[in-house]
Amino acid sequence: MRAIYKIINVVNNKFYVGSAVNYEKRKARHLWRLRRGDHANKHLQAAWNLYGEKAFLFAVVQEVAETADLLAAENVWLFEHVGKDYCYNIATDATAPQTGMFGEKNAMWGKTFSHTPKAKEKIAAASKGRTQDQETIQRKTAHLIGKPKSAEVRAKISATLSGEGNYWYGKTRPDHGAKVRKAVEVFDGKGRSEVFESIQKLREELELKPPTVNRALKSGKPLTRGPLKGWSFKYIDPI
Repeated sequence: MRAIYKIINVVNNKFYVGSAVNYEKRKARHLWRLRRGDHANKHLQAAWNLYGEKAFLFAVVQEVAETADLLAAENVWLFEHVGKDYCYNIATDATAPQTGMFGEKNAMWGKTFSHTPKAKEKIAAASKGRTQDQETIQRKTAHLIGKPKSAEVRAKISATLSGEGNYWYGKTRPDHGAKVRKAVEVFDGKGRSEVFESIQKLREELELKPPTVNRALKSGKPLTRGPLKGWSFKYIDPI
């Protein structure tokens, strides 16, 4: 689904807004980076570290038609919210060159975008996707947001989630019966690693093609090019 989405901190209602050609893949990518602690947006990562994963909600706020300009649609949101104290975003232009998971993969790499009033009108007209109104968004998140929390309550939430709140804390891998799948451990070359329950899960979350992963697993050598240059993979005990 092509969409504009938000990552919402339900404790203080601050949010990060972004766009994706495939929302589910982009969501998985965000979660993977945030759980590792190296998300490209330092403000969102700091909040994630403070409040924990359970304090954040992913929500689609606009579905964008195939014929509409996705990045232009995102710019409407960025232009409105970036710079406000409730927004985690840093960049004000989705079409500007970036690094990390958006960088050179961005179809608009190197292009510029004007935010004149006339340009904004054209962007809004081009974004023909279905936009959810504020009432709908509030209704979907009301059960998670609850009442405003005091500083003392927020401190307790932070203390609770910093340990057991960690996604993998105390978890055991599920039993898949007789079907044996090999888990894969990923190393980023900086002393950090992450375990994926299967090659398929790894490919989906890291957006890698099968030949790339297969060659790396067979050779045992780090990747020599691409956004994950220097990363290596190895099988671990079957689960």
